[in-house]
Amino acid sequence: MHVQIIGMGVVGKAQAKVMQKLGHKVTGCDVKPGRFTDIPINDKPVKDADLTFLCPPEKVVPDVIDNLVSSKVHNPYVIKSTVPPGTTQAAMQKYGVHICHNPEFLREETAVEDALNQKFVVIGECCKEHGDAMAELYKPLGAEIIRTKPNTSEMAKLVLNNYLSTLITFWNEIDKICSVLHLDTKEVADIVKNDNRVSEYGTAFFGKAFGGKCLPKDLNQLLAMCRSKGLIVKLFETIKEINTELEIINANHPTNPEKV
Repeated sequence: MHVQIIGMGVVGKAQAKVMQKLGHKVTGCDVKPGRFTDIPINDKPVKDADLTFLCPPEKVVPDVIDNLVSSKVHNPYVIKSTVPPGTTQAAMQKYGVHICHNPEFLREETAVEDALNQKFVVIGECCKEHGDAMAELYKPLGAEIIRTKPNTSEMAKLVLNNYLSTLITFWNEIDKICSVLHLDTKEVADIVKNDNRVSEYGTAFFGKAFGGKCLPKDLNQLLAMCRSKGLIVKLFETIKEINTELEIINANHPTNPEKV
């Protein structure tokens, strides 16, 4: 199969490695073709690829789809970028093409390793035919295949990253309390982590804002979506406020923020 990948950033490079591992011909497309040398990179999409993955920054996803359709690039397309719920469905209705949503669940610093060792793959399928094809594509990875609607897969991606943001913020608040009480936050965390219901995530760093490309961006995306719907989500508004305060503190005292 000829697989095309639009956007050769962290996600695009990781997806290229996965498709190569599965034995497919891979072509990339990026505004900066020289950024990746393992596969042919074009500055314009090819029209005859069997499958085209979209991995650009989410803000340009609508423009990329518009360009693919106007350039008569063969569909289906598969969005891997994190996009607001409803994005995939709206694009299909607007252009009359088949588009799946296949979110990535990668850590920024270990993206390729994570992509090659996925525990589960989520397919927001446009139809059963293409859902079957996507499931067959990923089957050799041995990962659990979860098939659902695009709106649900889009929301699942946002929920996961904001859950991680919540965990980090929780422990940052506990650290604030422990500091006042002159207690060792790590010791407290090590004790409560003996309960299997307690995640280790967020306990590597205390008192540091979450950084990286994904968590701040996806928190902002969730808040923007909620505000557009007239929803007030106090928990996530507070997480944003707490993290912003920590960013200011960390800027004055440089550290290595937790990244995803």
